[in-house]
Amino acid sequence: MKWGGRWARIGGILVLAVALAGLGALSFARRIGTLEPDLGVEWTQSSSGPVALAVTPDGPAWNAGVRPGDVLRRIDGAEVDSALDAGSLPWNTPAGSTLVLDLARGPETVTAELPSRWLQRPEPYGYLALVGIAFFVSGLFISLRWPNVRGGFMYAWLAAALFVHLVCSHTGRADGLDWTIYWMDRIAGAMAPALLMHFGLVLSRRAVPARRLGIAVAYAPAAAILFTDLWLAPGGLGGIYRFASPVRVAELVERVATLYLGAAVLATIVLLTRSYSRSSSTLHRSQLRWLLWGLIGGLVPFVSFYALPFSIGASTLPPWATFLSVLPLLIVPAAFTAALARYRLYDLSSLVRRGLTEVNAVFFAFAVYAVAREGASGLLGMSDSGARYTGTFVAILAYTPLRKLVQAGVDRVFYRRRYSYRATLLDWARELSAETDLQALLRRVSRRVSETLELKAARVLIRTGASRFESIEAGAGMQRLEPGRELLARLERESVVSLEAGELAELPWARWLFAMKVKGRVTALLVTADRYAPDEPLSTEDRALLGTLSAHAATAIEAARLVHEVRQRADEIGQLQARQEKILESSAVGLLLTDAAGKILAWNRALEEMYQLRREAAIGRTLGEIFPIQLVKRVEREAATAPPGDQARIYRFNLVNRAGQRLVVNLAVTPAPEEDGRGAQVITFDDVSERVKLEEQVLRQERLASLGLVAAGVAHEVNTPLTGISSYTQMLLEDLPAGDVRRATLEKIEAQTRRASNIVNSLLNLARPERTEFAEVSINDTVREVLQLFAPQTRGRNISVRTSLDAAIPAIRGNRGKIQQVLLNLLMNARDACGQDGEISVSTRRRGDRVRVEVSDNGIGIAAEDLPRIFDPFFTTKGLGKGTGLGLSISYGIVQEHGGDLHAESAPGELTRFSVELPAASVERALA
Repeated sequence: MKWGGRWARIGGILVLAVALAGLGALSFARRIGTLEPDLGVEWTQSSSGPVALAVTPDGPAWNAGVRPGDVLRRIDGAEVDSALDAGSLPWNTPAGSTLVLDLARGPETVTAELPSRWLQRPEPYGYLALVGIAFFVSGLFISLRWPNVRGGFMYAWLAAALFVHLVCSHTGRADGLDWTIYWMDRIAGAMAPALLMHFGLVLSRRAVPARRLGIAVAYAPAAAILFTDLWLAPGGLGGIYRFASPVRVAELVERVATLYLGAAVLATIVLLTRSYSRSSSTLHRSQLRWLLWGLIGGLVPFVSFYALPFSIGASTLPPWATFLSVLPLLIVPAAFTAALARYRLYDLSSLVRRGLTEVNAVFFAFAVYAVAREGASGLLGMSDSGARYTGTFVAILAYTPLRKLVQAGVDRVFYRRRYSYRATLLDWARELSAETDLQALLRRVSRRVSETLELKAARVLIRTGASRFESIEAGAGMQRLEPGRELLARLERESVVSLEAGELAELPWARWLFAMKVKGRVTALLVTADRYAPDEPLSTEDRALLGTLSAHAATAIEAARLVHEVRQRADEIGQLQARQEKILESSAVGLLLTDAAGKILAWNRALEEMYQLRREAAIGRTLGEIFPIQLVKRVEREAATAPPGDQARIYRFNLVNRAGQRLVVNLAVTPAPEEDGRGAQVITFDDVSERVKLEEQVLRQERLASLGLVAAGVAHEVNTPLTGISSYTQMLLEDLPAGDVRRATLEKIEAQTRRASNIVNSLLNLARPERTEFAEVSINDTVREVLQLFAPQTRGRNISVRTSLDAAIPAIRGNRGKIQQVLLNLLMNARDACGQDGEISVSTRRRGDRVRVEVSDNGIGIAAEDLPRIFDPFFTTKGLGKGTGLGLSISYGIVQEHGGDLHAESAPGELTRFSVELPAASVERALA
């Protein structure tokens, strides 16, 4: 039932609203832009009939010969008995036609041919219709949104009446629709003042008997006006024809109705003012203030400049003054809606002040426009269009300074004695918000408060603990206050606390405490003493001023304090960052930092030197753009398999830097989660290339030394039986004839014995190398000689040999035969690796103070796991019986003997390269 009644009420409201809106739309469409006949003559009723009371000079009637005092007998041959008929007859005459008037001028009869002229109506109907629409929307909004608010029902009817009265306006055509609109307009116009007073009575909360009496007093004139309209109207009872001057009677009724409206406005203002002074409710008083400002700001100008002058028959205002009198009417629906909706009630003074400023600024701008237009037209003799343009231009230029003057005047009226304080406060607030130095801000606040209000002392105490406030202002001395629980609770509740003299032992001079709050929490205190003049204590306005200042200063002080803390933290972070960067830069281990997306954020100097890449070229790029894909995949795999939060390690990873140098590095991947928990990483690179090389050399030399000791003993033991086997085999071969089938077997035994002896002799040479004679050797000539010796080895294999010899390389000091042995061994290994259709490259070049020989092939290559062992004795990757595994070991020893290095690198199936580096002869002589 409740929901059914609610929807029924809403449906009824919407049906009535649609009906009123439709009627208003029809009236507006017929009325806007409608012309009215203007013959330039005003008729009044006399005993002789309609008499020309006034004739406009140079108007159509004057030019046709009509003069004041002429009695109208007929129009177009039709008898005319009433001035009302004489005034309404031109409405039925089309524009451009001619009316023939028969006039009696004394004993004479005069005929005047009067052309019909239709002109635009001068009144501001369009703007009034806009005001009516604003009332309509406001009333509909209140009735739908807040139907039960006090006064809402009456305001909805008042808004509907004003909408009909301001929008529905008859055109004078006297058809059925025009008469309907006319009576709706008359009823709404008569009821609007009564509804306004009824609305005021409801919101005034007067006693029921007084309210009933007021309602009766309000509606009685409205009923009388409606009855009078019905009795006088020609379309009603026609009582107006009973009077000798019907036009004057009609004008009198209009004046009484307008006077009733003005009286209703003034009575409502008085009623609400008395209720405002008696009310104890803050909310109710705020509502009444909105209503009063709406009535005073919106209706009082209309009543003062239009309604009252029209009621007493004063001279008609010029069109621009009439428009200015109705211009503030839009304030009324806005103020009434805010009052009933309780929207920003406590901001009324500010909003009204702004509204008055704008309205008065526009008013004075129009006044300037009118003065400038009249001056341009009268003094300068400009045309109407030129005068209008001149007035508009002057008004535009004058608007801004006029608005500033009006605003200053309105502020003075509003604030009176507080005006100078308010001006200081506003400037102060702007200055405080721009100050970020906490010490300077505290000094300015204390000094300005003391100087402005002539106080003996003023201090700002910052909250530094749960119940401790301290002065951190430099040079002000240590001021500390620890208020008790009760005083602190008062400061949390109230904005200002009064103190007795000497009440605070820490601050005996303090008389007032102003709470400086940010988001409801007291963050600081403004402590003030008395004035210098003991007979002028701080007034209520002074305390309100300081309370407002405290609210502004609290935000500024809190912001400055936060800025101070941020600067301290930034300095600390800067120092910490500088310290960390110094540590990172001084580290001998390469280090980089990546974010969750794998982009490099940091790259230290050690890594620059290690990887031969500047940090500017690395930062901002991903790991995959900088490092080989094998390293990136290995890092991702190890990081993924490591326990959460633990460090992943990669030992002895072979890495080639940007300069082509092969490095052996140990890597450590440490997670460094960001604030959002995503996985950033710290990756360290420890270059262990030299350590690995030294370890390999030591290990290899230890193996060679051990092998030499074993080989020496084995060689002596093995050579004896081998010598016997060889001797017996030779004796048997000498005894056998040439065609004996056993001879082939004995020859094979002798060959294998010789081969075993060669191996034993190689072991003896490896264990106890003979002393080598060194001389200057041209490495290029040595390479050419070795290639000539090697050429027969490539026949039948279709192997191509390419050379690239640097003619500018220096000579070396060494043994030509042993160098040839090394190169030939490398070429033979390359031949075996290439197989058929292979390619071998030999190149020489200078590298600093060393000479480098490179032998590379595109054969099967060496597996990564075999690469560290290729220089070990007896290790071979060739098939069974195809190699002894001593060639590279002997070659390595020869190169070491010459003070050089032998390196190998291989990509299986693509490339194998052996590099021999030997010191130049000049370096050898310098070292010698």
